[in-house]
Amino acid sequence: MTTDPSTELRIVLAAYDLGELSAMVRDERGTVNTSYFIDTLKDGRRQRYFLRRYKPGIRHEEIVFEHALIQHLTVRGTCPVARVHATREGTTVLQRQGAFYAIFDYLLGDDRYTWVGPRCSARELRASGRLLAQFHSDLATFAPPGQRAEPKIIELLDVIDATWSECRARSTRTVFNRCVAAHFDAVRESIAETSDVLRRAADRLPETIIHSDYHPGNLKFEGQQVSGLVDFDWAKVDLRAFDVGLAVWYFCTSWEGRADGRLRLEDTRAFLDGYQQRLLEPAAEVAPLSAAELDVLPHLIQAGNLYVLYWSLRDYLGKPVDPQEYLIYLRHSVAFARWFKRPASRRRLASLLQGLPRAGGPTGARGGSPAGGGRGTHLYPGR
Repeated sequence: MTTDPSTELRIVLAAYDLGELSAMVRDERGTVNTSYFIDTLKDGRRQRYFLRRYKPGIRHEEIVFEHALIQHLTVRGTCPVARVHATREGTTVLQRQGAFYAIFDYLLGDDRYTWVGPRCSARELRASGRLLAQFHSDLATFAPPGQRAEPKIIELLDVIDATWSECRARSTRTVFNRCVAAHFDAVRESIAETSDVLRRAADRLPETIIHSDYHPGNLKFEGQQVSGLVDFDWAKVDLRAFDVGLAVWYFCTSWEGRADGRLRLEDTRAFLDGYQQRLLEPAAEVAPLSAAELDVLPHLIQAGNLYVLYWSLRDYLGKPVDPQEYLIYLRHSVAFARWFKRPASRRRLASLLQGLPRAGGPTGARGGSPAGGGRGTHLYPGR
């Protein structure tokens, strides 16, 4: 953006039939894209929108993928998503001077949480689990144009390993780098174990379009229910259960004192119960997580931990960030990896997963869904 962002926003708005800019506020919660809440005035009527300038380096086909996904969900009407608006020329992606822009409806509701330190109520957790299940159900048979450039998690684990090694090699003697050095071998072992487990299980794990950033900061709430789901620019085709595992890590891992890095098992149960129960209902277009997916879900939660660690490492290596701030994220990921390595933690988590409702079990009789298959019977039809 220019020094005076209102000038840039007025130029962008001129490409739309949404009125004149009357007010603007920077979205300070965003850390990747540059976004604004904007008020416009058209024919004497004031309206609020969300305007995004996409991060540098994003590809046009990635935005096409995202917008097609949003338009599909908007038509379906079962996920509370913000409509993306078309320009006067009919495209939802505006390109200007090498940057990409989009304008979305403004979603009502409370921004209660960020991705750091959320503590949702049991009802919020169940509602959030149900919404993720609805998202997967709505997109199970949708093949959008374009694609996300990021590798799938199984391939990405090799990149994460290389980035972890690069971070140690680029030591600058900060507190962040000292923490990397202290835990280097343990994290590498965790990456190797996770990669090995997922590769051996891959043929039994179905793929679909996943959100890939499903955390409480990307939800809006009204009461105990979810009123909005946002930020689809990380969406891609990948393992369905990885999206669930990543969400569990975001929603249910403690950030509090000596409990930092521990998975709150009752919260995990509430979130996964909401997810499974929604897909046991007759209107669901896919089945709940299968036995094969539940067997490997603990390692997919750990994969989610490593995925977020990778984001932190990339920022640290590529941006002028505060080592003290990023040390918090690093320690959190290391603490979870330590918790997950303990046999007692794995036993408790496995016991919890055994008690979840599932297709054909005592709490539901739904079966015979594409979700029961592996890579030969994808949820996602576009392969």
